[in-house]
Amino acid sequence: MHLKRTLIKKLIGEGKTYKEVQKIIGCSAKMISNALKWRAKPERRGRKRKTTIKMDRRITRMAKAQPMISSRMIKDSLELPVSTVTVRRRLCEANLFSRIPLLCLYSQRQTLLFFLNTPLSTNCPISQP
Repeated sequence: MHLKRTLIKKLIGEGKTYKEVQKIIGCSAKMISNALKWRAKPERRGRKRKTTIKMDRRITRMAKAQPMISSRMIKDSLELPVSTVTVRRRLCEANLFSRIPLLCLYSQRQTLLFFLNTPLSTNCPISQP
């Protein structure tokens, strides 16, 4: 269809009539009319993005450089004019999901080992009913 459309536009541009174009291509006058009126639709629909592609790259680069940084710290340090929720959305688009600074794995492991190795006594608040 795309090739026919460009051929129709070329033939009409050369000064051929609808009848001549119909005979050459083997189509209806309505198809020629539609081909001449056709325009590509705009690429995006809906609300425009508040961040540019450059901002998105900066957000992603900072999150990869500092994996435990929060979305608020990314927003503040890059001085972005968007909310922290938008920063998290951009990180999700880049497949970088959890941006809440949690205990690092080493610290979690140490805490778990401490509680596993500590005997339960009457002084421990966990063992009390």
